[in-house]
Amino acid sequence: MSNYKYPLLLGIIAFVASCSQKESIQESDNEKPFRLTKIDSFEVQNLTRVFIRDYSPEERIYLGYSMVEDEILEISEEGEVLNRIKKKGEGPDLYGNWNPIGISFGPNQERVVELPFRIVTYDANYEVLQDQRIQSPLPIRTFGPMGRTEYFQAEDTTYYLVGPCNYLSAHYLIMNEEGRDTLKNFFQINILSGEMKSVVPYREESPYKSTEGIYQELMTKSFLVDHKTDELWLVHALSKDIEVYDLPQFNLSKTIPLIHEEFMSYSPVPIGTQGNDEQITPLRFLAGRNKQLIQLEPNLFLINYYKGISEAAYQTRIAEDATYTPTIDPKENSIIIILDGKQVGAELPSVPGSILFGLGDGKFLVQEPENPEVEEEKTKFSVYQLIKDS
Repeated sequence: MSNYKYPLLLGIIAFVASCSQKESIQESDNEKPFRLTKIDSFEVQNLTRVFIRDYSPEERIYLGYSMVEDEILEISEEGEVLNRIKKKGEGPDLYGNWNPIGISFGPNQERVVELPFRIVTYDANYEVLQDQRIQSPLPIRTFGPMGRTEYFQAEDTTYYLVGPCNYLSAHYLIMNEEGRDTLKNFFQINILSGEMKSVVPYREESPYKSTEGIYQELMTKSFLVDHKTDELWLVHALSKDIEVYDLPQFNLSKTIPLIHEEFMSYSPVPIGTQGNDEQITPLRFLAGRNKQLIQLEPNLFLINYYKGISEAAYQTRIAEDATYTPTIDPKENSIIIILDGKQVGAELPSVPGSILFGLGDGKFLVQEPENPEVEEEKTKFSVYQLIKDS
């Protein structure tokens, strides 16, 4: 047989490969259907730092807290403080001398204040509706609320998800194997009866169960309740998937795999390792982690995650700037988009500041970074929107 056919055959193969590569490139280009755009910003004028932890689309106001004055704030979309409510202290309708660890809007325009050992709900005029004790083993002293208190409703009863591990790494609670479960103090509380129970333990395939040590500083989670689908969405710091549970039974209905472009991992440490031990440094500053799970609108979510850096890079950067913190460096953070129950598109660069929560219509709120060199009497916020390119 003559050999002249082989170059032709190779040419056909090369042509097909070229077409395939072009098609792959086009698909890759089409895999970037989203972009983030800053669409608004506002400042809250206050003598001390302000936290914003929730938003009511019905009332079109934010729920915040002033750091030193210990006041609950109702804030307009333009940043104007509309109402200051003082509820800290001893006496009728006051919640004691602990600062809130969580605040939020509840159903029917209720206001919710979660304390380390107590949860109180108010009506829109801040008259007490319910006041229940939380069985918490961990006292938490904070300057202000660290997040919002999620809830769901079943059979005309409201249930809140409360507990210290909603906001802090569970390694603070771990003294033995029994305490390993980060959700051990992730409680469901019946706001009418006060009945509490632990929900959603670690799955057997969880990275936290794959070792006799613990991932100190990384035993955290981000979660939210989708009120339209009656689902709990949950992602752990080291998870490679999102867990979705049906409410009110907390049955695991599905998992959504996550593919991180980069996710640097470091070894766990033995249970009981002290917080000042040098073994903790890689877990505290260098290891990759999922940080925030945010719902933007029905069927559209984002995950903001820290990719992690090497120890050599960390040492170089802190030698140049002793205040450098890689976990909040936008260049070392990235955003994954979840649409209709699956990861879509390429990762997007993260944004400066702390991503707080979704606002609907593809929007989310961000607290802008502080200027450590200037003592400002205002707190700055921005609104970003996820835009689908045509």
